[in-house]
Amino acid sequence: MLKQFALAAACLFIADIAAADEPAQALAEAIANRPANEGRAGDMIFELTASSGAVRNRRALMIHSDKDSFVRIGIFFSAPAAIADTAFLTHDRPDSADENWLYLPATERVRRLPSSERGSYFMGTDLTYGDIKDNFTFNLNDWYFSNGLPDPETGLIALEGQVRTPEIAREIGYSRFSALVDPETLFPVRVDYDDVSGNPLKRVEVTEQEVIGGAWTAMRFEAHNLQTGHTTRVHFENMRYVPELDDRVLTSGQLALGAPAVR
Repeated sequence: MLKQFALAAACLFIADIAAADEPAQALAEAIANRPANEGRAGDMIFELTASSGAVRNRRALMIHSDKDSFVRIGIFFSAPAAIADTAFLTHDRPDSADENWLYLPATERVRRLPSSERGSYFMGTDLTYGDIKDNFTFNLNDWYFSNGLPDPETGLIALEGQVRTPEIAREIGYSRFSALVDPETLFPVRVDYDDVSGNPLKRVEVTEQEVIGGAWTAMRFEAHNLQTGHTTRVHFENMRYVPELDDRVLTSGQLALGAPAVR
């Protein structure tokens, strides 16, 4: 198995990918820096569908803050009862390492998540912790970008990514991606990911967008695991702009206190 992985890694990284593709790099940077608002909140509804057709639903309060390029996202689950009060928080600063925390009521403890868990799947969904944190952007330190040209069939902009190192691939769970980007909203509306061995892994699609507080927001999206047949569909209800969001609601100390009241 180790020899097979080493061979796959060698094939993935033997090409000369150090030289940046300027149009693609510019597009990736524009996606990463697309306009955001300083606060929004809404009810996040998850529909998890197994390959057998069995469906499970989950509900959470999602709070998002972007102030001076300091991005914070909190997700506070309320249903079903088995996961109620479970909470996740991520802090993403441009000048320091990301920080992520998870609160599990059964342990009554807030646990800080190491960066090595970015590729772990979030609460039984088909989204990783990294997917949640990146919020439909591509981490500029993880990828070499290419293409950046209009797709002749859709009119969207094609963007491709090759992970920078095998170590990053193992950390995030992906080796490559191919995306179609809406040039108006700068949202990747379809992204196909390969796993660390270069095999097709999953497709993520944004199916509805809306302007909230002057910033485009993904209101409906889904992730389909091509290897397991499992699908996660997410939509938001009661999404609203919160211009004076209290900074204290998105701190690690808040996680064990339950979902905060946000008006």
